[in-house]
Amino acid sequence: MKRNTVLFLILAGTVALAGSAVYAKQRAEAIMADEGPPEPPDPKKKRPGEECSRDDECQKHHSCKKTGDKGMCTAPPRPKLPPGVVT
Repeated sequence: MKRNTVLFLILAGTVALAGSAVYAKQRAEAIMADEGPPEPPDPKKKRPGEECSRDDECQKHHSCKKTGDKGMCTAPPRPKLPPGVVT
């Protein structure tokens, strides 16, 4: 009787872990699909790491942040993946 109970608990735990891993992978794929393809960079605007004085000089979604006495175009931080996602 105890052996059957232990085997059942091991099987249930394995199924639960496998199910949560599959769910996390599907959720990560859905998040990535919502973003769509990346936009091509605008050749008229400055790239990350170049000097700037205003946000509108940088690429779309980038900002001009002061570092010392100069401004630098910086990219936004990458979104974090849900816990449990293996890349």
